This record gives sequence, C-alpha cells and structure tokens, in this order.
Amino acid sequence: MREAVLGPRLRADADRSRSNTLAVGDEVALEEADDSAPRIVGVGPRRAHLERAAAGGRGRVLMQVIAANADQAMIVASLADPPFRPGLVDRWTLLARRGGLEPTLCVNKVDLGTLDEARAVVEEARIPLPVIFVSAESGYGLDSLGAALAGRSTVMVGHSGVGKSSLLRRLLPDADAATGVLSERTRKGRHTTTSSRLYPLEDGGVLIDTPGVRSVILGPTHASEVAAVFHEIADAPPCRFRPCTHRTEPGCTVLQAVARGEIADPVYQRYRKLLEEAETR
Repeated sequence: MREAVLGPRLRADADRSRSNTLAVGDEVALEEADDSAPRIVGVGPRRAHLERAAAGGRGRVLMQVIAANADQAMIVASLADPPFRPGLVDRWTLLARRGGLEPTLCVNKVDLGTLDEARAVVEEARIPLPVIFVSAESGYGLDSLGAALAGRSTVMVGHSGVGKSSLLRRLLPDADAATGVLSERTRKGRHTTTSSRLYPLEDGGVLIDTPGVRSVILGPTHASEVAAVFHEIADAPPCRFRPCTHRTEPGCTVLQAVARGEIADPVYQRYRKLLEEAETR
C-alpha cells in the first residue's frame, strides 16, 4: 500500500462509510505500468479520519474528509493576532475525537506576550488538552513540538492566520509551504494553504497540513459528543433522566454544578453554544 499525498478530487472504487473520495493520508495500492502513470487499484480501510462540514447548495451541509489515518490532531491556535478563540479549539476537539484522533493544543505566537500570559489564557478557558507553547518567530518550543510529532501521523489544523505554515517551515525548512499576513481590515488570516498536503518526517512520522479556516461547521452532532469536549460536564454524576442535554431537565447534575460554581459559567455557555449550533444543522 502507498499513501495518497494528493487527491481530494480523485475517485476510486472503494467501500467508504461516508464517501468514496480519496483524502490525504489514504493508503492505496498502485498498479505500475511501463508506458503510463501508476493506476490506483485498491484503497485500504481508514483507521481514523478528520472531517468537517462544508456549506453546499440550497442550505445543504456536505461532510468533507480532509485527512485520513492520522493518529493525532495538532490544533494550532495563537496567543494574539488573531486572538485565542476557545470556541474554535472546542470545535476541532469534537471533530478530532469523532474521527478517532487524539487532540493536542499548540499555542503559537507566544512571543507576542509572555509565557505566563499564554498559560493563563489556556487555564482561564479550561481547555482539557495537552498543551504545547511555541513561537514560529523565535523558535521557542519547537523542540517540544517536534517531540510530540515524532514517529506519529499528525494532522495540523487551525484558524486562518495562527501560523501553521510558518511552523511547518520551521519544522521542515525544505517544505514549500507559503506564508501570509493577516488582513488588516478583518484581522482574519489569509489562506496560505489551499489544500491538504502530506509531509514525511525524518523520524518516520508524517505531518498533514490543512488549509486554515475562518469557521468550523460541525455537521450532525449528538449532545453526548458536545459534552465530551468539556471534562467538567462529561465527568459530572449521572443526571436523573438520560439522555440529558443539560439545559432545562429536572434533576440535571450539570445545572446543579453550574449553580454551585463547580462548573465555570463561561465553560457551560460554550457547551450551550456548541450544542445549539449542532442542533441547527
């Protein structure tokens, strides 16, 4: 089997639970030919995948697999410029776990503040993920990031402008990733990666870089998937009625914990926002 490093638009006769469109990271069998390009003759099963919803015509939501067979999702955020957005981290965490990936948070641009400030931002947001603090500009934390990537298959995701392409160039100087600047008018990043790309790492692992996005659409989502993003909610004692959406149900232990201050109100409001967004799809 060989990995398809291109090919979101290629199609093959393959049994897919969601789609038979190839994605970066899919493992394919090729038939070599002396007088023509190799031909895909088989596609291996996906062990994991990362997919997000994209807006289709007439209000439809289409699910798009942006990476396959990765072990972990490296969610890149920035301390500033653009500002840290816990809600986007929540969305990527949900999508990663839904597809069987282990999420890790990478906070870039710590040079725009202090390390203590970066740690305080993550702590205040109650992000229940392993965290790596880095600066693509100064090189701080790149050893820690490299160690987290070593020997693993990782898909790198994040908001536009957080510096994914800059980090990639520091990790792989020979990679041809473009870098861009923030739009001064909107303070949102310009897309510098337009399609997913797979880069082999020296230690045998691989890194899949994906386009930066300005929003993340979840697609069909169950309340339990949303609750699992927030460990205070997921770890709460069982509610009186199951399933419980933790909004108005009597005997809801999550609502009781919020009232007692055991679950921070900003965390609960992020849960509500994520759940309500999922229910509108």
